[in-house]
Amino acid sequence: MSLPIPNLDDKTFEDLVEEAKRWIPIYAPEWTDHNVHDPGITFIELFAWLAEMQLYRLNSITEKNKLKFLKLLGVKPKPATAAKADVTFTLNTNSVLVPARTKVAATDTETGENIIFETDRDIRVVSVKLARIISQGMAEIRDCTEANLLDGHFYHAFGERAEEGGTLYLGFDQPFHGNEELDFMVYLYESDLIERGKHGDEEPEIIPSAELRWEYSRSESNGCEWVVLEMVRDETLALLCSGTISFRTPEDMAKCTVPPFDDERYWIRCKVVKPGYEIPPRIDAIRLNTVRVEQGETVETEFIGSGTGLPNQTFFLQHKPILAGSQEITINNVLWTEVDDFDASGPEDPHYVIDYDSGEILFGDGVHGLIPPEGEANIKASLYRFGGGERGNIKAEAINMILDIDDEELKKLTVANASPAHGGTEEEKLEEAIIRARKDLQERYRAVTSEDYEYVAKATPGLRVKRAKAIPEEGSVTVVVVPESTLDKPVPSDGFLMTVCLHLDKHRLITTVIHVKAPDYVKVSVNAEVKIRGGYESDKVRHRLENALKTFLHPLKGGSEGGGWPFGRSVYKSELYELIDDVEGVDCVQKLNMMKEEYSYDGEEINIPDSGLVYSGKHSIRIIVPEEECRVEGGFL
Repeated sequence: MSLPIPNLDDKTFEDLVEEAKRWIPIYAPEWTDHNVHDPGITFIELFAWLAEMQLYRLNSITEKNKLKFLKLLGVKPKPATAAKADVTFTLNTNSVLVPARTKVAATDTETGENIIFETDRDIRVVSVKLARIISQGMAEIRDCTEANLLDGHFYHAFGERAEEGGTLYLGFDQPFHGNEELDFMVYLYESDLIERGKHGDEEPEIIPSAELRWEYSRSESNGCEWVVLEMVRDETLALLCSGTISFRTPEDMAKCTVPPFDDERYWIRCKVVKPGYEIPPRIDAIRLNTVRVEQGETVETEFIGSGTGLPNQTFFLQHKPILAGSQEITINNVLWTEVDDFDASGPEDPHYVIDYDSGEILFGDGVHGLIPPEGEANIKASLYRFGGGERGNIKAEAINMILDIDDEELKKLTVANASPAHGGTEEEKLEEAIIRARKDLQERYRAVTSEDYEYVAKATPGLRVKRAKAIPEEGSVTVVVVPESTLDKPVPSDGFLMTVCLHLDKHRLITTVIHVKAPDYVKVSVNAEVKIRGGYESDKVRHRLENALKTFLHPLKGGSEGGGWPFGRSVYKSELYELIDDVEGVDCVQKLNMMKEEYSYDGEEINIPDSGLVYSGKHSIRIIVPEEECRVEGGFL
């Protein structure tokens, strides 16, 4: 029995005609003859007939039709996704290899059942402890060991500016076993920054902003020397984002000291070889023995049925919902291919359609899709994963069990997740997919106007582009980008500019040449003599004035509206007078002159090029106090 087709509009031909007649006195009061012989009534009946046909077609649209329409737009409802978390294993002695797909679990507080996660790769768990962390910039060196243990407290990996030569030292209490792949997780502090760019479903393709060199300490006759460490994988892109760093453990590590600290450790250090960070790395935590886990379970070699040789065969997997793309369906040990539907499948194409939510697998009819051959238990799922949904978004420290352990060494481990799991979603409903498709139609994927280029540049996946300015020229467009930064003068690196350029190249008109560049910065400083009101402390007023000028002339938060200094806008002396006069405690400005770069500027304005921005130099404020505050008994101070 087929499902009933919904009646989206139940108006009949007669209803439409009568409704139209009721509107005649409102829109055409001079029309008085409403009988069937009137030509106007004939037109009403004609349009009512056409409308009735359209309603009939509208009522014929089912969910299957809507799915087809969405497919034409390149959209389909998203299946359930699995939550992910990072777990840290703890071991007191020796080292243990924890294989991929090791099951760990948290307890569901509502049902008491286990919520199972699996590790996504092998990890070597070691008893080595990270005993000392030292950050060395150009002007300072700091012990960051305690900050690494405190939640929400970050430290600069290479000093506040991450200049060339900045170094991060990691000191361990014992050497590693040689020639093993070992990794640690680096978490950057990013909660106070804008979100990274996102443009549709495009994956980030980021070129690192800086170049680092990893080294380890080795003993030599004249002391300790640093040797290049063999790196295996760097998901952080040179500490540009959080992720895993893997290296090959050296066999000849030796103890040494890092002055001015006198404790001997086995050291690994990371050194800035080529600077360029838009945001100098701020580390929230570095953790050993930490690996990513994903909610769900893996099933291997499940026989799901026997082929009958008939068209449209249907089978069901034992577990559901299925995590999209995890399944491998084979018939007679031949791998078949998943498709969305059989519309484009030929009679010899080994295709199948799967419903992730129900676990149903449908095969073709011999015209659209190959019919599975007859055979005894010849259809199997050689691999699939099931799980997902919001139930996997568990809180921090909820994962505390390791399941199905046969290895005695693994039983010595403990596990915990320091941060909550996230990313688990339910299967997307059709109505939600339609809304997403409508939003996606409004997304700018083709850059034509200057505003389009600016929007696409700021949406570069994986980057934090705070501002962008498109300057059109004949046959080309120059896009000036300003990165999100904690520095007073945000300058994009070569890698940053190249990443934006590659993204724009995908969305430009084919005849348009793209140039991406940094702003042309102009340093502006102020020298002023300011008289303050009575009762105010001169140092506090000077501090307020310097902060006000620094903020007003800031590329990211300056200008009259606080959204960043406008591109190409001149700096006027009159607005600096107004700015200073509005500072609390200021009576009047007796003298003011501007400086461009390092030179005094006597004019009333400083011109800025179209691709230019200002940034604040060092300001000189001379405070003049009221005369009455200088008087003492018997005269003046």
